[in-house]
Amino acid sequence: MQQSEQAGLRAADLNFNPPQFPQQALAEALLQHYGIAGSLHPLDGERDQNHRVVCADGREFVFKVSSPGEAPGAVDFQIAALQHLERSAPDLAVPRLVPSLAGNTREWIEDPTDGKHMIRLLSWLQGEPLSSGAALEPSIFRSAADFQARLAHGLRGFFHPHARHFVAWDIQLALVLDPGVQAHVQADALALSAGFLHRLEHEVLPRLPGLRAQVVHSDGHTGNLLRPSHTSQSVSGVIDFGDMVHAPLVQDLAVMIASFLRYGGMRFENALAQLESYNRVMPLDDAELELLHDMVLLRIVTALFMYDFRAATTVNPPAWIAEERPDIIKALQLWLTIDRADALAQYRMACGRAAPRVSAPAKELRARREKVLGPSYRLFYDEPVQLVRGEGVWLWDAEGRRYLDCYNNVASVGHCHPHVVGALSSQAATLNTHTRYLHENVVRYAERLTATMPAELSVCLLVCTGTEANDLAIRIARTVSGHEGVIVSEESYHGNSNVVGAASTCMYPASEQPGWLATVEAPNGFRGSFRYGTPQLGELYAAQLDGAIGKLHARGHGTSAFLCDTIWDSNGTILPPPGYLERAAAATRAAGGLFIADEVQAGFYRTGEQMWSFNYAGVVPDIVTIGKPAGAGHPLAAVITTPAIAAAFARKYSYFNTFGGNPVSAAVGNAVLDVLERENLQQNVIAAGAVLEPGLQSLRARFPFLADVRGKGLFWGLEIVKGENSIEPDVERADRIINLLREDGCLLGRTGAFNNVVKIRPPLVFAPEHAAMLLEKLGPALERS
Repeated sequence: MQQSEQAGLRAADLNFNPPQFPQQALAEALLQHYGIAGSLHPLDGERDQNHRVVCADGREFVFKVSSPGEAPGAVDFQIAALQHLERSAPDLAVPRLVPSLAGNTREWIEDPTDGKHMIRLLSWLQGEPLSSGAALEPSIFRSAADFQARLAHGLRGFFHPHARHFVAWDIQLALVLDPGVQAHVQADALALSAGFLHRLEHEVLPRLPGLRAQVVHSDGHTGNLLRPSHTSQSVSGVIDFGDMVHAPLVQDLAVMIASFLRYGGMRFENALAQLESYNRVMPLDDAELELLHDMVLLRIVTALFMYDFRAATTVNPPAWIAEERPDIIKALQLWLTIDRADALAQYRMACGRAAPRVSAPAKELRARREKVLGPSYRLFYDEPVQLVRGEGVWLWDAEGRRYLDCYNNVASVGHCHPHVVGALSSQAATLNTHTRYLHENVVRYAERLTATMPAELSVCLLVCTGTEANDLAIRIARTVSGHEGVIVSEESYHGNSNVVGAASTCMYPASEQPGWLATVEAPNGFRGSFRYGTPQLGELYAAQLDGAIGKLHARGHGTSAFLCDTIWDSNGTILPPPGYLERAAAATRAAGGLFIADEVQAGFYRTGEQMWSFNYAGVVPDIVTIGKPAGAGHPLAAVITTPAIAAAFARKYSYFNTFGGNPVSAAVGNAVLDVLERENLQQNVIAAGAVLEPGLQSLRARFPFLADVRGKGLFWGLEIVKGENSIEPDVERADRIINLLREDGCLLGRTGAFNNVVKIRPPLVFAPEHAAMLLEKLGPALERS
């Protein structure tokens, strides 16, 4: 629910009073903005004032005036969806936008009493609503479901910043549980639905976030679906996109089934026919089928409650509310009498499935994995998690349990973000090649990515992984500098190729480091050579590069690069102290080397105020490497450098990567940047960090073994030690903490030189409320550890 349970919704929150402009004013606006004159005929509208426009030359339109409370973004969402459908499903009969004389998709009309209203003009769809004319036969149930499924298919991959806007009929909001709604619901409806409402709150709603979601029409009822004539038994088009929303896909089907139950003879077989037809176009998975029955119930109950709410709170409620209410009661009674298990069995049969799909038990799967993947792979937690689904900040295991993902930065904009998934699938279905052909996606992505960097860093080389990015960066540095030596931090991790694996000093004993590698301490003010409070702490740590440079020169390798994390993750989430990056970059360049900023962990607004963490120091690196979050789960990475460095490298070597910079990867990268911009994830990171920081510091004050809290934004490390005034790592306790949190539905990890630092590094869509959830569970886990 999006409203306060204590206060409840008010009538004003559910806007069911469309504008009441006189026809003369509308005719003048129509002529002024569209150059169209015609007779206006009122049409029904729940929130909009609608008119059919009939011109003398036979042209027909729909003229829509939005209510004063309608958000421009919500209207823009409808406009963008219709434009998307015109491209993705041109044969689908939906309204088309008619531009104004100024070329705009919407204009404005002003009312002296309540201000400006948005106006739109749409094409008129020929046809008659299914709710009028001849009785509905089985063939039209199937036709309606087929049409609605094709509409959902056409909306796949479409997203908009206002796709999750508030819609009173959006059943996933469960407004039926809101006291402000229930206060106006009649006693018979409350009594009839009481058992379902309890089930809804405790068994249905917690599972909805686990369902596949996209933008859906969510309003396929008999008043919106059209047929060519009063007697036709096939669907020819659909109108009214006002209730369209980003929601579970199965919601689209549930709304249609519930609506048809009121008009189609009240037969369960009708629902099965619609499911079979819908599934043929948009196959539903087991989790969706398991919740379909409850989603239909939710729509019926929502309709009943909203009718009662409107009857009690709306000035002059329409007569059809009282007329249709008995049919809704009958539909609810019918659906409540159907056994849920029997219904599911029939749903599965309608979709051609005989028995529920059972995942392999985790123990069996683990044994198979160890046999076929070998012993080098590792699993998290004492009881490994078998994940099967993700969405946003949530992950689900094979048993349907939901986990708050507080660890996986790879899914930067959230697991399975619909815009990213849509961009990937759309481009994959169109073309995928490599960078030896021209492609707009690739160039556009490189332009957008370099535009986020300082002006000097304007050349982008696209690769697939952070390993490849760092490997290429070292190769460039060696070529340009003429030296072989590389400096990294102790206990660093930069990837797993031959060269970068050697530069990942956390992966093997220090005694096996190659001669071309030298190491310096990470600037750990808690347990390093220089502690918090030491004057010029950053400069003191950076001065260690002088010794490393000397060693490399003494060995005859010289210094080609300092490959530097801009947040040291494998060292235990350490931020660069003031002065560190500046001094380190200067020392590297003075030795003839290049300063490489590894932003794989720290980039893409991970820390909030800056997109790239090197920006805090005001340093411009010679090379920047990015990976992991760039593709939100898709393998995408990049090396960003200056034109001079790129040219010096190109004079000796060309560079080609079969999959690096392919059109699909570039489409994904562009989609990730879209989401960062459209959903304002930078501000979300700042807001969530503002909840985490004081909460974590408060826990530090309570628990002596939580000795240090380090981080910023959505990147935090909790140093776990043996006790008060100790720096001795407590690996066992850190392990217990993350296992206790796993049991309580939160997934975190461990890091650091001793593996005693609890790591918090969630997707960037991890909002303040998720931060509060984590803190709620973290306190008890620390107590029990």
